[in-house]
Amino acid sequence: MEASERLIRHPGLDPLWRSIEREHRGKLLAAVVLVTGGLLLCVFSRLYSAWWPFAGSLSATLGAVWLLRSLGRQPVAAWREDLRERPGRFVWVYGMVTERMPFGLNLMRSGVLYIYDDTGEGHSFSMPADQLLLVTKTLNRLLPRAEFGYTQERELHYRGEISRLNK
Repeated sequence: MEASERLIRHPGLDPLWRSIEREHRGKLLAAVVLVTGGLLLCVFSRLYSAWWPFAGSLSATLGAVWLLRSLGRQPVAAWREDLRERPGRFVWVYGMVTERMPFGLNLMRSGVLYIYDDTGEGHSFSMPADQLLLVTKTLNRLLPRAEFGYTQERELHYRGEISRLNK
């Protein structure tokens, strides 16, 4: 087993895989709710107007298409393959922790991991704030060419706005 495969299976990336799965399940659930709501709208509104059943059937159809497309995707497998086969594609990784402190009481901490690729596309993954550092350190070992950490210069560079920095 090569080093990148061991790092991809490392427990330090488990929060990232769980985040990707949670987002995928949320999309599946939203599609099912859209189909169910559209069908219920069709059934219970047919006596009132012809437009409501049409809107319900349109909603159910769009939800079914979305559901079928989502069922065919395996996002965790796709991310594992990208990290294994094309680690040089990822150029910038950083995490942000958000603390919600009403009246000075720390009630909630959440973390978001941002990964930018060489095309400038950014991907964000929500995860517990205490696991963000572990995931970032594991990705640092897996992606040797990527820059880690947030700076304003990197943000301007990767968003294509470096000209503002020079002024």
